[in-house]
Amino acid sequence: MSAIRTLVLVFGVFVPPYLTLPPKLGHCPSNYDGPASDSTCSWDNECPDGDKCCVFNNRAVCVPSVPIEKMCPLINEFGICVELCSFDDDCSSGQVCCSNGCGHVCKTPIIVKPGLCPDPRFTHQCGTRCQHDGQCSGEMKCCPTSCGQACRRPI
Repeated sequence: MSAIRTLVLVFGVFVPPYLTLPPKLGHCPSNYDGPASDSTCSWDNECPDGDKCCVFNNRAVCVPSVPIEKMCPLINEFGICVELCSFDDDCSSGQVCCSNGCGHVCKTPIIVKPGLCPDPRFTHQCGTRCQHDGQCSGEMKCCPTSCGQACRRPI
């Protein structure tokens, strides 16, 4: 058997699902007080639509995911005047079709999670620890502080 056929056979049989299937959209909630699931999971694709495989009390279970919204980043300067996309489906690798001020191009989206940020006057963390919600774990949002931005629990 040729080396290439052997590699195809080995990788075709032994590649775990997390390397071949992308994770589902959304995030695991920080805590889950809903009904306990009887079945355990190892990967998101083992869960019903709208659920993710998340670990609570040292047990991986399917739970409703925290919804996220993908948005175009802010336009800092005008881009090239070409139409490289019309819809998000025209883009690859999770990118979205965004205006660049003159045309439309595929860009990596910023993630917006539900909820509101707490009053920045009560958060005394200086420095920029995040730029958008997608950089914060679980349900945390990237929020302004008294002198920067940090991941905070939404209100």
